[in-house]
Amino acid sequence: MTGSSGAFALLAAAWLVSVAPAHAQAGAPSSQGGGSTIQPALLYHNYCSVCHGDKGDGRSRASNSLSPPPYDFTSAKAKAEQSRERIVAFVTNGKPGTAMVSWKTQLNEREIAALADYVYTAFVQGKAPAAGATQVSGTRAHGGREAAPPAPADMSLGFPKGLKGNVAAGRAFYDRNCATCHGTAGDGKGPRAYFINPKPRDFRDAAFRARANRPMLYAAVAAGRNGTEMPAWDKVLNEQQIADVAEYVFRGFITSREAPAPGGKSPAGK
Repeated sequence: MTGSSGAFALLAAAWLVSVAPAHAQAGAPSSQGGGSTIQPALLYHNYCSVCHGDKGDGRSRASNSLSPPPYDFTSAKAKAEQSRERIVAFVTNGKPGTAMVSWKTQLNEREIAALADYVYTAFVQGKAPAAGATQVSGTRAHGGREAAPPAPADMSLGFPKGLKGNVAAGRAFYDRNCATCHGTAGDGKGPRAYFINPKPRDFRDAAFRARANRPMLYAAVAAGRNGTEMPAWDKVLNEQQIADVAEYVFRGFITSREAPAPGGKSPAGK
């Protein structure tokens, strides 16, 4: 599965496929005692569809922010060059120079194999995958499995195309457009938050702060998040404006030494 430059490596793992109800079902406990089941289609939805699209054709909301674009598993090229083994290798190890990261800390070998088989069968071959889930003993998938956490994001990475964000401009936009949901303190408790489900992102969350670098924030602002109130801002903002608001969030809520208190001002505004 290919995507953008390495700068976008955490996109799929982070914002756009963060907390979703379906995650708890990808490795739901088996009724056959103690194990869990693998549901490849759900794994694909949770981990891959944000870049590769629901139909495996690379036509996702995030695709406009990725360069090179996500891989199209339905193309003639894919039919000529892909195999289950090749897909397993990419899911396991990632692909340098693209947004495709290694998933071996989040998925075990049998989950990766089941996911690769699903992608190859459903999209490359265009056949209906076998019905049912795969039984796995003693593991739980993402959302239920105790997997090793992803490595912290590289906070030294910059925005795509060498863009430099302007904090002051970004804050002005954030206060006008984002604070109503995410709150002035970035705690996800803006005045509209009560009426929104799922709730707006809490930028002060320690786990989120560990993985939200500039490239990930830029892509999240640009592409939005399916199934939530978060819109794709690349429809109304240019690349510099996206970098500006992402820079404000990055400095004000992600890398500041102290997360702002609920209802307080962000460090970037001090």
